[in-house]
Amino acid sequence: MSKLMDAKILLLTVLSLVTACGKELDTPSPATVIETVPYRAVLRTEVGTRATLGDGMVYKFEVGDRVYVESEEGKVYGFLSMSSDSDAGNHEAIFEGNLSYVGGYRPDIDPEISLVLVSVRDDLHSVTGGKVSAVTGSSYTQDEWAPSLEEAVSRLSHFTGSGHLRDDSFTLAQQSSFLKCFVKMRSADAPVDREMTAKLVNNSILLREASITVTEAGSIPFVFAFLGGDVSLENAKLVIEWKDSGDTDQSQNFDVSNQTLAANNYYTISRSALAFDGFRITATVNGTEITFNYSGIQYSLDSGDTWTTYTSPFTLNAGDDACIKGNRTNYKNEKSGDQWGTPADKPIFRSSRLCYISGNIMSLLADDSALSESAFQGAFSRGSGTAVTYIDIHPDAPLILPVTDLANKCYMQMFRNCTSLTRAPQFRVEGTAYRCCYNMFRQCTNLTDISGIQLPAMTLSVDCYRELLRDCTKLAGAAPMLPAPTLVQECYRQMLSNTKITSIVCLATNISATSCTENWMSGVSNVNTSTFYKAPSMTSWTRNDSGIPSKWKVVDYTGE
Repeated sequence: MSKLMDAKILLLTVLSLVTACGKELDTPSPATVIETVPYRAVLRTEVGTRATLGDGMVYKFEVGDRVYVESEEGKVYGFLSMSSDSDAGNHEAIFEGNLSYVGGYRPDIDPEISLVLVSVRDDLHSVTGGKVSAVTGSSYTQDEWAPSLEEAVSRLSHFTGSGHLRDDSFTLAQQSSFLKCFVKMRSADAPVDREMTAKLVNNSILLREASITVTEAGSIPFVFAFLGGDVSLENAKLVIEWKDSGDTDQSQNFDVSNQTLAANNYYTISRSALAFDGFRITATVNGTEITFNYSGIQYSLDSGDTWTTYTSPFTLNAGDDACIKGNRTNYKNEKSGDQWGTPADKPIFRSSRLCYISGNIMSLLADDSALSESAFQGAFSRGSGTAVTYIDIHPDAPLILPVTDLANKCYMQMFRNCTSLTRAPQFRVEGTAYRCCYNMFRQCTNLTDISGIQLPAMTLSVDCYRELLRDCTKLAGAAPMLPAPTLVQECYRQMLSNTKITSIVCLATNISATSCTENWMSGVSNVNTSTFYKAPSMTSWTRNDSGIPSKWKVVDYTGE
């Protein structure tokens, strides 16, 4: 076989057309006389069509695939099946069969013909009297769907072509388009084996509906097919319906409007019931009243589908989430004229009962990609004399402080005197700034989990970690690793004082800066079971409040 021409569509090349008879059919009723002629051809797919599958997006034939051939007048028709000379799973195969000639047609006549690929798992085409039925948009029923694009292409494709019977080649093009949908939900809402209903609605008209059994917790994949031309989804939405653990009907809408589905293409629509990943407040008991102290706040009570500009307090019940976003540059909360930036009694919000906070805190800022100076200075604090007893970080969802290059005073006194806080947020500091974390958790007397804190910055700034964990009286175990080799003025001053930490890695080799370690471990539990890991070359540490507690073991850090 000579080398086949490259193409971006299915190419059908005629190998042989065998003449079975060469004379007029001698029949009194030519319209009803049928004569067959053997026909053999090659069907080939080539890389390039988007709505096909396989290596390099190529449709691969399956055993049972057929090609239906028919003349424009319907007087030549028949099926070609995959030859025993060909193997399934390839994008090239030999097809053969008998074409029927009706009404006195002679084999040497060259009519125009159309061709249709009929897949072995085809749900679109039907055969009646040895012919493929006409294909229209109504051939896709409302409940036609597939769990994957591969299956959708196999079952719901419509490859067609046209030409003349004696042409050297035929072109088959994909006439279907596919909408590949992926919805991500909370695993609690979409557990394995839970049945859900997915509907595609456009201008209130139901286009497709699928009853889907979830096979992977939290994930709902499905594909809808559309036939021919451009399909406009100008006001479309996906509607997911399910029953929760209490057998209560639930639903979630996802916008997919302004999509236009063209033939020979597939389109991916990914949506999440947790699309809003920003700051959240979750109530722990019924009747929790939330009051904000700053303008420019919006909140959503339906996971971010609709938003309300905050003007007055609202109430949450146990388990309710409020998604929060803002347009401010900072939430600077300090007493007027206080040189230390001591928080005033104006935190971002107040709650009448204990609530959890979680999510990406940057949704509270106008620029969610960079910290401004004093961005969250005193953000959750009521000051050194008035404790905050109503916030903690969600036990199943972290509060995330994602920016690694900090700004001056950005987290200064952020959680000071939050006595209900038991868990620190997740944050990593790679670039410090003046007083960026000064007093950040001071007086958090119930803080026990600081596993989310990472301080790998190698260059420090004045007061950067000063009093960071001071007076966290329940804090025990290991402190964050401190790899910076050179300390600066007051950078670690009183950083760990009055805690119960029992292990720290500090690799500083230059501690000559003013007050850089002043009282940094004063009041720390001084027991001989605690360990201080130092840089092997460091010999300047002393045994006092500005150095190493007197009873601690001192060990060279080897990186293990």
